[in-house]
Amino acid sequence: MSSRVVVVVLLSLVACKKSESPVEPKPAAVEVKAAPPKATPTEVSLAGAYHAVKCGDVTAVWSGSADELKDLAVDGKPAPKTYGVTGLTFRFADGKEHAFTPSGGLNFDDWSFDIFSPDCSRVSLLQDRFGPFTVIATKDLSTFANALPVLVEGTTASVHGQWRWTGPDAFEFVASCCGGAWVMSGKAVAPVTLEKVFEASSAPSGVRRAATGWEVVK
Repeated sequence: MSSRVVVVVLLSLVACKKSESPVEPKPAAVEVKAAPPKATPTEVSLAGAYHAVKCGDVTAVWSGSADELKDLAVDGKPAPKTYGVTGLTFRFADGKEHAFTPSGGLNFDDWSFDIFSPDCSRVSLLQDRFGPFTVIATKDLSTFANALPVLVEGTTASVHGQWRWTGPDAFEFVASCCGGAWVMSGKAVAPVTLEKVFEASSAPSGVRRAATGWEVVK
């Protein structure tokens, strides 16, 4: 074979090698796991429970009876189901329970089913008709440790009620006294600072939340 032929063959081999694209290894498939659903307060049905709300691994179970609700109706309007509550117990994923015992007295119209924050991280419990509300981290419900009191202080005790969570740690509630009512807001972070966001010097029937904000009940 002539030297010219050898050179041509070698050049052809080099050209073929240059034209070949390098083969890159494919990345290993990564399994993408769906994020667990966020916990939110969810009403559930439990045998023997008057009312129950599940929030993550904790379930609030109210005892009570609807037998007397018809007697509590006003102007033909049915009484709220909360009027039939007589007690509250928390049940945990491990099967244990912790009963809530108010430190003072609660009337039939002082109970609420809206105790969990929107993300289930906190619980608000009214200890007495005249306060305080107690805010507890849901993880501490088994011991009721690190409770944070929320109270409107004054020379005259005011009736506390209508607690409403407005965020994971933000809230509003109503303090009523002497024919008037005040809506207070704050955050469940120590030290608690309350701000008056609505005031009605005359509200004999109370105040309520409306589409445009708080208003006096006529």
